[in-house]
Amino acid sequence: MSRRATAKSLTPAQRRAVMTSDPATGELTGSPATGAALRDRGLAVAYGRAGRYYLTEAGRAVREGLREEPRGGPDPGVPEPEPAPDRAGRTGAAGPAGSGAFAAATGDGPPAVEDPGRRAAAVARAWAGVLEIRRVTDGSAGPGPGVPAPWERTRMVWAVSLALEAAGVPPSAVDEGGRRTRAGYRVLGSGEPGAVRVEWRGPAASAGRERAERELRTCAEHLAGCGWEALLYWGARRTPFLLVTPGAP
Repeated sequence: MSRRATAKSLTPAQRRAVMTSDPATGELTGSPATGAALRDRGLAVAYGRAGRYYLTEAGRAVREGLREEPRGGPDPGVPEPEPAPDRAGRTGAAGPAGSGAFAAATGDGPPAVEDPGRRAAAVARAWAGVLEIRRVTDGSAGPGPGVPAPWERTRMVWAVSLALEAAGVPPSAVDEGGRRTRAGYRVLGSGEPGAVRVEWRGPAASAGRERAERELRTCAEHLAGCGWEALLYWGARRTPFLLVTPGAP
C-alpha cells in the first residue's frame, strides 16, 4: 500500500471522488471500486457493513492540494467542493443538493427557515457520519460514541455545535440587527487552545443566570455522552459558561 500517492497520480474518477467527499467526515462519493482503489493508495479507509469509504489524513492532504490547483488544471471537470467549516466553526449556507455539506448551528445565526423535519434528518445524518469516522480513526468497534476525531479537534466550534443539536438542544438565534430572538446554546472560541466556550443566550426575558446555569448543566451532560468534557465556570457578573475540551480515550 502506497502512502505517497499524489493528486497527479489519481485517475479522473478518483480525483472526483476525493474532491466531492463530505467536507466534514470525508465520506467518499463514487463507486465502491473507486473507494477501494483509493484505499489501496492509502488515501481512504473502509468502514461499516455498507462498504463506505472515508478519507484518511493523507487523503485529506491530497484533497487540499486539489483545491489549490488553478482553474484549468489537469481535471477542469471536477466541481469545486463546498468549503469545510473553519476553526471558528463558520460555514456558509448548505451546499448544492447532493454536495454533502452540513452547516452546524452555532447559535449566532439567523432563525431557522428550514423545515424542522428536514433539519432533524440532516443533523442525524451528520452525527452518524461523525460517529463512523471516529470509529474509523480510533479503530474502536465498541457501541459508545468514542472520543472526538482529529478533524473534529481542528473545528471544535462546528463539532460541539453539532453534538448539542444532535442531542436535541436548541441553538440560540439572532435577527438581522444582531438581537437575540430565541433562547438556546451559543458555541464560540474560548481564546484557549484546544477548548471552546458554550453559553446559554436568549432574549433578555429568557436568559436569567439561574436558567442559564441549569441549561448549561444539561448541555454538559449531553456533551459528556458525546465524548467531550465540559466544565462549568462563572465569568463577569457571575455569568455561567462551559469550557469544553475533547474527552480522554
